[in-house]
Amino acid sequence: MKIMEAYGMRQIDKIRQQCLQEIDNHYANQMTKLVDDLRLEDAEAIMHEMTYDGEDDVDLFLDDLTEWNKDELKGIFFEDLNNE
Repeated sequence: MKIMEAYGMRQIDKIRQQCLQEIDNHYANQMTKLVDDLRLEDAEAIMHEMTYDGEDDVDLFLDDLTEWNKDELKGIFFEDLNNE
């Protein structure tokens, strides 16, 4: 059972890294296009939006939950992956 759990965690880590790379590539391409078009303020705004200035070296996935209702939030649990 432990072997399958370890394999599953490696797969999750691999998928997570692929997702992070996809996000990085998307925003890098957007910023490059904006700079090429001399839309420097827009490129800087994206850079600030995608930058985390906290003390911990962590990956953050942020989503705007303000419009979600209680039914949509049911079953969603947040956990700190650094406290395992």
